[in-house]
Amino acid sequence: MKRSTRFAGALAAAAVAPLIAAGNAHADAGTVYFSAGSTNCAIFADGSVGCDFGSPLHLSYYVGNTYVPVPVTVNEIVIDQPWLPAHPTFDPGTPYTLPGGNPRIYDVQTGSGQWGPSIEHAGSTCAVGFHGSFTCQAKGRGFSSYGGNVVG
Repeated sequence: MKRSTRFAGALAAAAVAPLIAAGNAHADAGTVYFSAGSTNCAIFADGSVGCDFGSPLHLSYYVGNTYVPVPVTVNEIVIDQPWLPAHPTFDPGTPYTLPGGNPRIYDVQTGSGQWGPSIEHAGSTCAVGFHGSFTCQAKGRGFSSYGGNVVG
């Protein structure tokens, strides 16, 4: 085998190795993608969290000592500012879902909570909870989803 052919082969292997090592849970540098049930989420390098819901959910905010419902259903929710509660966004498509779907939280978990797996990245945490509930905490804010509802 010629020396230039071996060099080209080694160069190609070196270029492909980081792509193989990255895996599908980390399609963007610094972003972790995962799914919990029908919810697909991404935690970004700055600690922001965004989730696409498999079907529209009813959103409520806990204000004072009562829940205040939002009159529309939502397909996605984000925590992207420390001064703003978790809030819906209305992006076209599913911006927090990889083509082909996100890996299961069980496959990329970094820990275990009381009721199921959890993932922690960039100071944010998401976890599966009691009876399939799902919770994310980021930037001093949070949301929980359960039984067709999401509370910010």
